[in-house]
Amino acid sequence: MTRVLVVGAGIAGTAAALAASAAGASVTLLDGGPGASVLAGGALDLLPWEDATGSQDDAALADPAVAGVLRELAELVHVTPTPAVLVTQAGILRPARAAAVGLLDLAPLSAGLVLVPRAEHPGWDAAACARAWNDTALARARGLEFAAIDATLTRLTDERFLAHADLAARYDEPAQFSWLADRIKQAVARYAGSRVVAVVAPPWLGVEHARARATELSHAVGVPCGEPLLGPGGPAGLRFERARDRALGRREVVVVAARAKEVARDGDAWAVTLEGGDALQADRVVLSTGGLVGGGLTYAPSASVLAGELPPRARPSFASTVEAPVAIGTGRRPIGIPGSLFGESPESLAWPFAPFAPLLERAGVLASSSGHVDAGLYAAGDVVADRPRTWLDALAQGARAGATAARAT
Repeated sequence: MTRVLVVGAGIAGTAAALAASAAGASVTLLDGGPGASVLAGGALDLLPWEDATGSQDDAALADPAVAGVLRELAELVHVTPTPAVLVTQAGILRPARAAAVGLLDLAPLSAGLVLVPRAEHPGWDAAACARAWNDTALARARGLEFAAIDATLTRLTDERFLAHADLAARYDEPAQFSWLADRIKQAVARYAGSRVVAVVAPPWLGVEHARARATELSHAVGVPCGEPLLGPGGPAGLRFERARDRALGRREVVVVAARAKEVARDGDAWAVTLEGGDALQADRVVLSTGGLVGGGLTYAPSASVLAGELPPRARPSFASTVEAPVAIGTGRRPIGIPGSLFGESPESLAWPFAPFAPLLERAGVLASSSGHVDAGLYAAGDVVADRPRTWLDALAQGARAGATAARAT
């Protein structure tokens, strides 16, 4: 049986581990701690949504390995035949190829009134959100009108100050959730006779049972109910971790809580050295350590060696945080040593000074479309160069890399 070791426990690493196990490999996954996946809000895209002008590349979702991972994560991911339309706490409506469970999808709704219950919580301003959503072209085009309504949704004094993720975890408790559902139902009942088509609830619909909670609330109220899309710090990250752990457990993937320091050849196999000094052996390795946000890549120009003084030498501005036989580059070419001892000009690296595919968003490990880097070494997710930094694309990359690693000879 092929031994596959996956480095990284974000969505790319999770998908790689699940796909490799489904393909018959013995899988170990290194979990080095939270990364970019736990910061996701729940909108699942193949391409950055601002750039997705038409249908996204659904061919990736039809790949058997990718479809298999999506089935394994069905309690977390809801993929519809057509793109979803989500409301966000930033005050906009935006399309997404798919949505995490718990979020309200406006795409199937006809024209009508969408109610937004108020709550005594500093992170939930129903009136401001409703006004902003009403002012969007997408809402006007779909004939949707948002209205803030009075409701008493906080039960205990401390709930007014808890983070959204903590409140969502509290509403996993059945009696607590029943109380919340009753309050929303009573508030919506005052609008009987109006064409109410949905309710945008605060982002508190559970952590362990978000799918069930959204379904239960919708049945209780009589119209679709769900949450808005949040930025980092919402319950989506906790939901991902719970769903990931359950899926890996069902597949009997061995999870090791440790960070990798080095990946190196060991004869015909590979050795992954941990930060504590121990080493793990594997026939194949999938590097899914994340990008600059997730901690798999580092931006360390020469000038960072001795701040304020002349650097002793020039070096590439980007590197992998795990020492491995990989090339860091973009456009299928490694990033060379800059001509200046101080590295690349910062204005050439990032938006808005470099608005077209800035290097900070493209640099990564050079790998093939299947994630192949070297004989027995693969990469997936945000650590890979020139890939969209999106959740669903990382899942697809991981699934393909894991399946390929398990079957490679």
